[in-house]
Amino acid sequence: MKKRTKILIIVSILLVFAIIGFFSLVIYLDRKIGVHTFTIAEISDKLIYAGNIFGGANYSYEFDEVILQDEDLNEIDKTSVNLGDYVYLFLKEDKYNFSGNTTYYCKVNSIDSNQINVEMPEWEFYSFFTENVKIKDINGNKIDSSNLNVGDTIEVININPKYTADIAQTYEGSSCSSIYDVKSIKVIETDEKTKEKLANRNMLAIKTAIVAVVDDDYLCVVDSQDQNLLYNVYYPKEGSRDFEIGQEIKIYFNGKSISSGRNGIAELRNVGKIEIIDNANHLISDEILKRFNTTYDNVEVSIENLTNTELIFTITDNNDIKYEFASKFYLSKNIAEKTDKNLIENDDGSIIILPYDGDKWQLIYETPNDMENVAATETIDENSTRWTFDWSKVYGSLESGEYRFVMGDACDEPNSFLTNGYDKEIISVKFTIDDNGQVIDYEVNKGY
Repeated sequence: MKKRTKILIIVSILLVFAIIGFFSLVIYLDRKIGVHTFTIAEISDKLIYAGNIFGGANYSYEFDEVILQDEDLNEIDKTSVNLGDYVYLFLKEDKYNFSGNTTYYCKVNSIDSNQINVEMPEWEFYSFFTENVKIKDINGNKIDSSNLNVGDTIEVININPKYTADIAQTYEGSSCSSIYDVKSIKVIETDEKTKEKLANRNMLAIKTAIVAVVDDDYLCVVDSQDQNLLYNVYYPKEGSRDFEIGQEIKIYFNGKSISSGRNGIAELRNVGKIEIIDNANHLISDEILKRFNTTYDNVEVSIENLTNTELIFTITDNNDIKYEFASKFYLSKNIAEKTDKNLIENDDGSIIILPYDGDKWQLIYETPNDMENVAATETIDENSTRWTFDWSKVYGSLESGEYRFVMGDACDEPNSFLTNGYDKEIISVKFTIDDNGQVIDYEVNKGY
């Protein structure tokens, strides 16, 4: 083989390896380097919160489910709406788990004689640190993180492009994704339109409500359209806090409500602005005010006597608006097998061991609405009342076992204690009677 031929073969082999190596490097870099474009939302101690607006969520509504409104919230006809228009959409029905009875600013994607499809703007947020990161301004000059500004559109390059949901890292009440191994940041532009959208991200939805309670940090309000919807509304960062009970207000927020789990009251935290519509003294019922102000933390229950024939206890209610316990009571017995484990034998002789499957309460007595024959009350003072229940007159003595006593209107199911998302106005006592007819322990619960 000639020397020249050998050289050509070697060069060809090296060229093949070079091409393979080049494409491998491209694939590696494509997998390992991430390039992202964000708008800076907040800078805090070398930690940047950045976001971008996206319209990935499309929703369709029948026209009888919504009301179309213009920028002044005046109702408009569907014939005046075109594709691509931004309109305010009042949702009569909360079928997508939004905040009910709310007006949303959204883009019209399609519209026909029966329904409208809209795109609701929403922000996604990310967080990353700027320490030991190369940062350049729009002209390519090296700058410090202190020279970055809210509203800057930036290009972020990191080695590992994966976003990791970090529950401990939150922004505006929601967990945001963390970006790791950031290598460089470059300012692309400060787009005034993007900056304006960012500034108004908590103005995408409007809710009208009546002020029920004024607190140092928040308002308690009742939805103007549906008084079953109650909210704690946290004040925006800027603006007046001079509100009065009974005012009707307009709340601008990001469209999301957070369930607090207390008395069925939700929370609106990301509020952009609150406006007073009128100063009329709108009346709010005590039933509504009770859900805001009345709490079982201000109620004490003292057991004075508990046997297999009667129960005597005193309720001290220090709330301004007090609970109203209905004149009715229930007795239930736990009929569950009190074994630590349940054994099931299969046809093949094998044994399956199941854990104890919980209590099973069986109603054994329920009083009529008139309890005069079995119950008596004694007013001690304006906050305290003594209750006496003697079920021996109508039921007799309780045998050994575990029992639950419930005072109040538990409706058809005395062992289901939630209604409309908040506790019922009941007092319950769970107690155990031994083989000698003696009560050996008890537990008092308020509201469940």
